[in-house]
Amino acid sequence: MKKKLKNIIILGGSGRIGSAISKYLELKGYDVYVIDKVKNKYLNKKKSIICDISKSEKFENKFNGLIKKIKFVEAIINLSYLKNKNWGRSFFNLKPKDIKENLFLQLGTNILISKISINFFLKQGYGNLILFSSIQGISAPKFSHYENTKMVSPIEYSAAKAGIINITKYLAKICKGKNIRVNCISPGGILDTQPKSFIKRYKKSCLSKGLLSGEDLNGVIEFLISQNSEFINGQNLIIDDGWIL
Repeated sequence: MKKKLKNIIILGGSGRIGSAISKYLELKGYDVYVIDKVKNKYLNKKKSIICDISKSEKFENKFNGLIKKIKFVEAIINLSYLKNKNWGRSFFNLKPKDIKENLFLQLGTNILISKISINFFLKQGYGNLILFSSIQGISAPKFSHYENTKMVSPIEYSAAKAGIINITKYLAKICKGKNIRVNCISPGGILDTQPKSFIKRYKKSCLSKGLLSGEDLNGVIEFLISQNSEFINGQNLIIDDGWIL
C-alpha cells in the first residue's frame, strides 16, 4: 500500500521561485529539503544542502546522502537554472564553446537529474517528478519588450526550455506502469529587477498582472504534489497570465 509521505526535495530551490515554494510548503506541513549552491533563507541548515548541481558526481553524492537520511520522498521538483559565465550573449555574438556548454547545463543536466530521480523512484515503488520549462519553451520571445534595455533572451534558453517539455513527455511514457508521474510547469516572467519599460511592455501582453511573483506558482505546485492531480501525467502546465495568447 502506498504510504502517505510529506518529504519534498527541491533542486535549485533557493531562487525566487524555489524560496517561495519552499516557504509555502513548509507552512503547509511538508518537510522540504533544498539542494542548491546558495543557502535557502527559509529552511534550517539541515534542510538546506549546499551543492553545485552542475557538478554531477558531487550532486549525486549529496542526493544519495539525503535519501539515506529521509528514506522516502513524495516529490522531487527540479528548479535548477545552470549557465556559464558568458550566458546572455546576443545571438549574433554566440561562440560554439558557450553554446555547447550552456545547452548541456540547461538541458543535459536536466536529463541527468531526471535519471537519478527516476532510478530512486523505481526503487521506492512510486514517485512524482516536476520539471520547469518556460513560456519561451512554447513561444518565441517578444523582442519588442527588450528594446532599449540591456536585457537579452538567449536562444539557448528557448532551445533548452522547449526540450524540457518534450523530455517531460518522454519520461512520463517511459515510466508507464511504474507508478511514477512526470509533469512540467511553464511559468511566465518573474518580477525581479527588470527595467520599468520592460515591465510595462510585458504587462500589455498579459491579461491582468503581467510579471508574476514566485508565490503565484505555489498553488499549482501544491496541486501537482497532491492526490488531486493523480491522473495528470506528461503534461506541461502554463502559468503566464495569458502571455502566449
